[in-house]
Amino acid sequence: MSYKSKKRITSILVLLVLVCIPIGIFINKNLSNGKLDTNAVKWNQQENNDPQSIKIPGYSTITIPSNTKNVQITLGNPEGNQCYFKFEVVVDGETLYKSDFVKSGYAIKNIELSKGLAKGNYNAVIKITPYSLDKESKYAGANVKAKMKVI
Repeated sequence: MSYKSKKRITSILVLLVLVCIPIGIFINKNLSNGKLDTNAVKWNQQENNDPQSIKIPGYSTITIPSNTKNVQITLGNPEGNQCYFKFEVVVDGETLYKSDFVKSGYAIKNIELSKGLAKGNYNAVIKITPYSLDKESKYAGANVKAKMKVI
């Protein structure tokens, strides 16, 4: 192989590496770190008209069937929030569900708990963590207390 051929192949390989590195970083950042929750659907229940604030939904009593993992709970990010939400459902100190990112104006309406619960009343906390639109920075979130009634 001639010197020119080796130089040309080396140049092409260097160029490919220089092109592939930024593409790989972009794909990794947008797919693995910023995964949107595929269960989220369009939701127009609440709206935030103040772009300087983050509206957090409230939960008072959540009623679910006993011994069932798939339950209906609406975990929504109000329209107009300039952030993504991640949700965590904690029942009597145990995390039973974690979501991926939910964008503004969307909600998860059905979740799968890590285990079903026996009939009774429980203390639940819906942990809401807002993230910047680039999904890099966490904002101050909220721990919304609720009663969970399992029937």
